Amino acid sequence: MNILVFEPFAQREGHFGEYTSQVSQELALLGHSVTVVTTHLNTSRHLSSAPRFEIIERGAKPDTVSTGRTGTFKSAVRGISLILDNVGVLIRLLRIYRKRHFDVVHFFDYEPVSTVIVLSFFSWLFRLRIQTLFVVVHAPDPSFQGHNNLLYNFYGTVSRPMLRRLLSTYATAITAHGTWEKGELEGLLGIQHSRRPVLTVPYGNKVQGKTPSRDEARRALGISYNGTLLLFFGMLRKDKGIEYLLEAAGRIRADCKILIAGMPFDWTAEEIQRMIRGHQCEDRILASLGYIPEEAIPNYFAAADGLIFPYMKHYMGAAGPLKSALGFGKPMIATKVRELSDFLEMAPIGIAVDPENAEALKEGIERFVSLPPSQKKVMAENSRRLAETCSWAVVAKRFSEIYQSFAVPEGGIR
Repeated sequence: MNILVFEPFAQREGHFGEYTSQVSQELALLGHSVTVVTTHLNTSRHLSSAPRFEIIERGAKPDTVSTGRTGTFKSAVRGISLILDNVGVLIRLLRIYRKRHFDVVHFFDYEPVSTVIVLSFFSWLFRLRIQTLFVVVHAPDPSFQGHNNLLYNFYGTVSRPMLRRLLSTYATAITAHGTWEKGELEGLLGIQHSRRPVLTVPYGNKVQGKTPSRDEARRALGISYNGTLLLFFGMLRKDKGIEYLLEAAGRIRADCKILIAGMPFDWTAEEIQRMIRGHQCEDRILASLGYIPEEAIPNYFAAADGLIFPYMKHYMGAAGPLKSALGFGKPMIATKVRELSDFLEMAPIGIAVDPENAEALKEGIERFVSLPPSQKKVMAENSRRLAETCSWAVVAKRFSEIYQSFAVPEGGIR
């Protein structure tokens, strides 16, 4: 099948380039012809071999990595830049779609407001309608709950109905990363899923092969501590519950340390440090506050004895660090929210705690530290087995099956 992929943000730091590179490569390995239209995609960061798919780039400068909270003006500038990227890449994709035959078009990411405007314009001006369009939804509720940036809150109010229109008007089918996301899309967005089915396709991960030993990884990171090390990994957003983690850290009596690795977003590095001092947990916390380069990520996961996810009730992501934890075969301590809860119920991979409760988190950490090594090993093995059920190859195969079910034969009317 000929597949046209839309990803306007591949140059951004984060999961955008990885998701596009991995899924497109696996689809190509299944025998599909894949064309990716994007800004700039550096596949060497994500693939171990040359890409087997076509890349059409519009061109864009990489994001400027910031270690401080984004202010209103900077948020506006960055938002406008992303919208311009989205519009430019989408227009390029639609022009290609008019000239070449594709069985399906797949939106891996998008900005919903400008996407609906551009699709409506092309439909009105050129009578162009994408016949078979699939849309991935990474965050089913784009309302930015819990964020303290007024611009984000305003954007969330506007984008939510536009996402509903995109999905209910233009999509042939919608894919969500788990059962919670599926329910949110069917309920919160009011999608008539009998006409626009919402299908579950897991967020992929790479099952890691050879990784550094725990001691090698800690030496590489400059960590001399030999006890239990728990890793909090990822962008420091408000909905990830860092304040509850630091409060819990100030109460812990067990022998352990917590490594916080990620780029501040809703918090500045100074605010994080003030919270650490306020909870008197300076000796408990190791902080690497900034962008973590791709090549350094294995050391962070290999150095840890377990992952910790203190996410809040309104957490709105697809739990990318969770999938990385599974890929590295790591046990975890996680709050019972959304997709985290689903994975904790699938197999004994860690300890579940109530969200937004520092005392429950503290008790979960102390319980984890006291577990015998044999039990932690079983959790780690279960994590790795779960990882195999949502590898990138599994994700691509699932998408391929969906394409086959919905594709319009060549010669169908556009």
